[in-house]
Amino acid sequence: MKHMKLLLAFATTALLAGCSTAQSATDTPVTMADINELIGKPEAQSIDSCKVLPVGKRACGGPAGYVVYSSETITDESKLLNAVHRYNEKAEKDAQTGYSTCQFIPEPEPQLKAGVCWIP
Repeated sequence: MKHMKLLLAFATTALLAGCSTAQSATDTPVTMADINELIGKPEAQSIDSCKVLPVGKRACGGPAGYVVYSSETITDESKLLNAVHRYNEKAEKDAQTGYSTCQFIPEPEPQLKAGVCWIP
């Protein structure tokens, strides 16, 4: 079920990217600070509201890491997914000319502690 949610998030991101205007391609690149600002404090009442997204790209493949957000506190989920998609696109281009460890980073299970989503 979790993988279906992630697949849906990627499909939504791809759809949003396809609908973006030519102007968005020339916008300032998205940074992790931008993504973290969109996420804010991921507070939640239920663990089901805690969502994980892969971010970045390693030269050997796979994401550079993950971020967690709460579907309860995110103000615009489509804006977040679009920002992560744009960040990942740039990271993928950068990874083609870079080096990284080839260590596999498994997707972490989100946890809920004191009403805040987090990943170990």
